[in-house]
Amino acid sequence: MTVEEKISTYSKEFEKLPGVTVINEIEGFKPLFMTTNGLKLLGLTLRELIATKENYQHLYFKPKFMGDYLETLESMIEQEGIEETYTFFHQVKYQGSYHWYAASIKVFHAEAPLKPTHTITYAVPLEDFEWTMKRAERLMEETDFARQNFEKFHTLSRREVEILSLSGRGMRMNKMAEKLNISIDTVNSHLKSLRKKLEVSNSIELIEYARAYDLL
Repeated sequence: MTVEEKISTYSKEFEKLPGVTVINEIEGFKPLFMTTNGLKLLGLTLRELIATKENYQHLYFKPKFMGDYLETLESMIEQEGIEETYTFFHQVKYQGSYHWYAASIKVFHAEAPLKPTHTITYAVPLEDFEWTMKRAERLMEETDFARQNFEKFHTLSRREVEILSLSGRGMRMNKMAEKLNISIDTVNSHLKSLRKKLEVSNSIELIEYARAYDLL
């Protein structure tokens, strides 16, 4: 069965779902199908949507998100196989502003077992869940921070990472020394070193690093 035949077979069922269903080519993330509720939000017909081709991702998604998204999707397929589902938060631009969605994606069609060609995404809006939206925004901010400071963070030694983790949790130097079985002077030396490497001057900035790299 071709991808077009699959879409024809299942499109009526997709239309019954409350969220938006989208089918994209993996190469270039070009759209091939979207349910009517999504097309109405974008103000497009299906033909107009398909005509956007590779521009689709630039028109309706943030560039930083798309870079991470496509990289993660490729990695997911390589490591987990085509049967796995990847769930994520993202923002879609329509009516002049970005709107938060929660979505799940998996491979929809493959030419061969190891040659997936199309994905299917199911997305639901989060605008009625204010806490979730705020948490999603924080996660994206932390992801951006981690990416921007990746090189500095990876200059830290294993011990400095331990000290950063404990400092981020608010632990005092004497308690760190007890926990790690080292002297307070050694703890202080590690703190000075990691602050210099990370170019930070206070505990708030250290907490930001610890949170961004999942050390809390």
